[in-house]
Amino acid sequence: MGKSLRLTRIRNIDVKVHPTFLLALLWAVYYWGYAAGHGAQGVLFGVFVLIAAFVSVVGHELAHGFIAMRLGLKVHDITLLPIGGVARIEYVSLTPRQEIAIALAGPFLNLIVAGLLSPVLIGVMIVRDFPDAGSAFLVLQETGFSALIAYLWLVNVMLALFNLLPAFPMDGGRVMRAAFSILWGRFRATQIAVGMGQALALSLIIGGFLLRDVSLPLVAIFVLVAAYVEARMIHLETSMRTLPVGQFVLWDLGGVQPDSPLNYALRGGVRDVAVTVNGTVVGMLWQEAVHPLLNSASKLRVRDVMDSDVLTMDIDSSVYEVHRQMLTTGRPAIPITEGGIYRGIFTSDRLIHVHRYLQTGKSPGERYRAFVDALGLAGR
Repeated sequence: MGKSLRLTRIRNIDVKVHPTFLLALLWAVYYWGYAAGHGAQGVLFGVFVLIAAFVSVVGHELAHGFIAMRLGLKVHDITLLPIGGVARIEYVSLTPRQEIAIALAGPFLNLIVAGLLSPVLIGVMIVRDFPDAGSAFLVLQETGFSALIAYLWLVNVMLALFNLLPAFPMDGGRVMRAAFSILWGRFRATQIAVGMGQALALSLIIGGFLLRDVSLPLVAIFVLVAAYVEARMIHLETSMRTLPVGQFVLWDLGGVQPDSPLNYALRGGVRDVAVTVNGTVVGMLWQEAVHPLLNSASKLRVRDVMDSDVLTMDIDSSVYEVHRQMLTTGRPAIPITEGGIYRGIFTSDRLIHVHRYLQTGKSPGERYRAFVDALGLAGR
């Protein structure tokens, strides 16, 4: 997404703004200042409207983030773009109920804000003596307080309605995927939701061409990119669930003993190393913990440095399950066992080889050769 500027931090969630946000600011200055003929007053009003709109966008994304955090997920940040906002939430396979709860949180907040603003907007209509609700939209041509309230109400309504469209990556598309996944599984449900998203993007492009509105094709590009990324992630997740981690383990000679000198344990270089006793994993030497001790390594033994709180996984576990455990524990590697006996280690670097394996040729022979190359076993 590129380098973004951090604006603030709300409940451990960084709120950032992307440099391209300046495009929205320039558009606001042009639209309310030059095109509408309101001059400096219009420019100031446009900036206020833009700020109010993006406060609503941040609120929308924070609502997603807070519900995700309550479900135990990590929310990395929220980034403001010219066409809206993006919340980066830890990618996991959610239950349909969890996905629906996170997806509906954003539009629900916008509807609450619109509901709270409705009495104020109705009061403006009464004071201004508008004959009907339709004529009240004439206030949008002004640059005063009444227009600001009307725009803020309209922004929140539009945010809710647009995001509830049943097309990915809109929130409605996520709700639809969650519902369909109960019937056809997550992979097929994602394909349907992504297809709907592509249809929506095409409609936006056509609409932008007919209306001569450049913003609609920009939104369409965002929809297409987000839909493509999600489709790739689901495909990768589905494939990783079918691969036993044993195919991608770094095999070694049984780890190191707790009583071994630390120098001996590091003879192959500073890295993450399993500590074993009679084949049973009893700890880990973490690279990050060993680095500061290199100067005194000759005086230490493995047990002085090792981490005894270690999680192991079986050789038949899927790559996806092991990767999930790595994300959950925050560890860069997990020892792999077979029948309780240590066989090797799976590191975050091995995921690169998993990805290469999944992207290789279609024939079994090509896949086998790529698999051998990826493991570095060629010539052995």
